[in-house]
Amino acid sequence: MQTLEAIAKRKSTRDFDPNHAVPDEVVDTIVKAGCQAPIGGNQRESLHLTVCRSKDILDEINQTTAAAMKMEKRDFFYGAPVVVFVSAAPKQMAPSVEYANAACVIENMLIAATDAGVDNIYLWGAVQGLAKNAALCAKLGIPEGFRPVSAAALGYSLSGAPQPRELSVSLSVNYI
Repeated sequence: MQTLEAIAKRKSTRDFDPNHAVPDEVVDTIVKAGCQAPIGGNQRESLHLTVCRSKDILDEINQTTAAAMKMEKRDFFYGAPVVVFVSAAPKQMAPSVEYANAACVIENMLIAATDAGVDNIYLWGAVQGLAKNAALCAKLGIPEGFRPVSAAALGYSLSGAPQPRELSVSLSVNYI
């Protein structure tokens, strides 16, 4: 698949088949693509990726996040069998750059996943409860001084692969 084709085809999936595993070698390729993302200030040591396939841990994160957000328990991961968490160590030289860096990593992974035929979604709210729970962060092996800032859920949709669409300008743009 060509890059622009993968970008046009990528669509957020909210109905993963929890019983359809993503092969390890495909997950590894997706993670490698994330590691090629541009990182502000080339501060690669300020990011950490955690690949989670444990349904028990994902269920625990769901409970913690729902409680933190004062809402009913729900599946913030939409049944995805794989979730890649991006954690960051905040850098004072450029406050909040960790969010931009994490977004670049996630975007690379989502495009690579689409190219590999793996459905996906960018998650932000799902990590809010996790970020406040040191015990869960430790369970995930997130290093001291890092906090989860976003995640990518990977798997295969119950409703089938997304259809390609044409690239178009759908945001406000001006040319000078």
